[in-house]
Amino acid sequence: MKTYITTLIFLVTTHITLSQQKIPDWFVENMEQSIGTWITDNKAYKNENEPFDQYGMDWEWGIGKQSIIGRLYGLIKGKKQGTFWEFRQYWDVAKNEGIVVQYGGDGTIGIGPITMKGKNQTEMTQEFVSPNASKTVHGHLSTLKDGILTTTSYDVSTNGDWKKRRSYVWYISKIN
Repeated sequence: MKTYITTLIFLVTTHITLSQQKIPDWFVENMEQSIGTWITDNKAYKNENEPFDQYGMDWEWGIGKQSIIGRLYGLIKGKKQGTFWEFRQYWDVAKNEGIVVQYGGDGTIGIGPITMKGKNQTEMTQEFVSPNASKTVHGHLSTLKDGILTTTSYDVSTNGDWKKRRSYVWYISKIN
């Protein structure tokens, strides 16, 4: 009986493993290139309500290197000022697409697909739901080339029009 159960468990786990879809190379490369600490200058947007000199993003591997986990925070004079957003990027095998989920400090949650749009460029469209149940849609275009990450955020209207908000140029850093 013990041999039968062991064999059954082996066959079931082997079947599950073999039936899993392979994560596309572009998605794995995007995750690999994201790992680390990224810093951008905020002087174009700094004001009394947004006193941050810079923003930072830290990305690390999730368990089993099947996802990445990130966080976005502000910096004043090189010192971290708290986390604004936490992220998880993973491949959804049921939908056969990359997904990014983000959680805001105020309870807002954003979720949506990330797709490859061209050489070194990804597009992300996320629906955000705030604690008061209001919904908005935002888009991001990101280009990662030669260790430089350029991101542009957009408001996305109900008819699908994208209106530019902000752009940042990020550099990999050793800040911890």
